[in-house]
Amino acid sequence: MTELEELLLAAKAAGLEVEPCTCSDPKWPLRIKGQSGTRAHWNPNINDGDAFKLAIDLGIQIHIEGSGESEAVWADDTMVWVDSEYAQGDRRKAARTAIVSVAAQRGEKMP
Repeated sequence: MTELEELLLAAKAAGLEVEPCTCSDPKWPLRIKGQSGTRAHWNPNINDGDAFKLAIDLGIQIHIEGSGESEAVWADDTMVWVDSEYAQGDRRKAARTAIVSVAAQRGEKMP
């Protein structure tokens, strides 16, 4: 699954209205429609606020376990090692990755 597909499924799970972003920055593939009709960049893979809102909206529980080289972040039943290639030693990145993964899994199960 590509990052874009995962983000689209995560947005679907949260009931968010997203559209392709027309800016030239590849970090921001999607825009989200706000309540006032405004559009803003949306990427919970790189933005703590977007990931936090996604976790809250979906009731995803976050747990940090261990320390040092054996530290891991759990989001529901998805675990990401902090020192893995996905997180590169960044605890917040591990949490964002796990949150988006759980959200995408939920979106994939939706009709």
